Amino acid sequence: MSTDTYGVRVLDVDPDRLRIRFKVFTVCYDTESRMHIPLPGEEPGTFLHFLWESARGWMSGDDDDKGPLGRVLSSDDIINYEWVDTHARRFISEVRCTETLNDPPTEEQWTELHDFYYARDGAWKDEDLLVQREYEIRVTDRRWLEHLSEGQAWGSAAFPLNGDTWTADDAPHIPDLDRPAVRLRPFETTTGSVEYEAVQRMEFSDDGKYLAVCSQQGRVWVYDTAHWSETVHTHAGEWNVPQMMWAPGGHVLVVKGYHSGREPEEESQWAYDVDQGTEVEVPFQRGLRRSGDGAYRISGNDAGEGGFDLHGQEREPYRRVSHAGAWDPIQCHTFAGDSSRLFLGAQQNLYVVAPAKGEVVDKVIDASERLFKLASNPDGSYLAIAGFSRKLGYLGLSEHRPHELCVWRMADKKIIVGHQFRTYINDLAWSPNDGRLLAVALEPIGKGKFHRGGTEIAVFPMGPDASR
Repeated sequence: MSTDTYGVRVLDVDPDRLRIRFKVFTVCYDTESRMHIPLPGEEPGTFLHFLWESARGWMSGDDDDKGPLGRVLSSDDIINYEWVDTHARRFISEVRCTETLNDPPTEEQWTELHDFYYARDGAWKDEDLLVQREYEIRVTDRRWLEHLSEGQAWGSAAFPLNGDTWTADDAPHIPDLDRPAVRLRPFETTTGSVEYEAVQRMEFSDDGKYLAVCSQQGRVWVYDTAHWSETVHTHAGEWNVPQMMWAPGGHVLVVKGYHSGREPEEESQWAYDVDQGTEVEVPFQRGLRRSGDGAYRISGNDAGEGGFDLHGQEREPYRRVSHAGAWDPIQCHTFAGDSSRLFLGAQQNLYVVAPAKGEVVDKVIDASERLFKLASNPDGSYLAIAGFSRKLGYLGLSEHRPHELCVWRMADKKIIVGHQFRTYINDLAWSPNDGRLLAVALEPIGKGKFHRGGTEIAVFPMGPDASR
């Protein structure tokens, strides 16, 4: 007996149009606890597994019996889930859910369901009761469908993955997380102790010419993005949780201490003119983060929600943001490059604020098990989010809890890219002017490496390649 999780039936197949329709049944339940294996979503990895095992001889040593995908992908390939997450879309270009039945089952249905169902002559007992969904799938080559026919059915031990689902329309606007343009190691050029040192903050200048980096102990680096040379390497002094931002209208970098918002912000800062190569005096830069045009800044408030208020250079906020209506402390934040949106990330929930109104205009509840960092592309249509990995269960990452970088398409709130790192992600920065670069600060996890000056900054260009 197999330990099937799903039953799969071909409803219709058209190799010439690279199209197939499946009905997928959940065939594994825990009737006592009223739980079941969830149906697959619209990511392609599970469906690549379905197609791979659809040939009758997929376990055969004879290539003629393995089917078209079995001759291209070995069993080792198909159970390399990290590879499948990233590359399944080379074989399956789109998955679309069309109809769902019995999800969730009613109490009456639960009393009639069994824990396990097995295929018998292309059918399953109690099919009318089973949790099920129909899908339309488009593939990249007619060969993947030529051996299939309407009514063909089989049991599968596949399970839902968290693979990439981006389309050709997304590609120019999202980072290629498999191919960094450059890797920067700022602490390699520093002197003195790097114990308890790591990258604290990164910011691109408004014109994208420079990437500034600040460490936990106030070290500062500035890189010229044209050739990634280290333009500045200095120290901003000792600050309580250093906060860094560019002053509007030029290349003056400011570092100051963290301000909680419980009392007026102390007007103390360090400022450095990158073009002149010297410390300078500039007007005090309020808040924890500013919008690209400098019109909006955020500062913490004590309003009972754990959030932020909006203001300009003035001391008092002029927009009080009520993001949750209850206590939901914000952990991370970013403005869209064009200042049209402010994104606030609580532990699990994501809030989208229109700065001009100071109002929440959209939100995603349970966006992640834990949100750590956010970065927006220039117009807020895509969001990079660092959070706990969704893939621990099938990538063998249980010893540590590394971070996964997900790219959200905000038009439909879908995760379209999920790249698993073996590190923490200390910060994210998306170039605000043209959106052509995403910088990711990667912090080692291993004992003796964490916060020991080992942070690496990977800078990714836009435009992943579907052929890889």
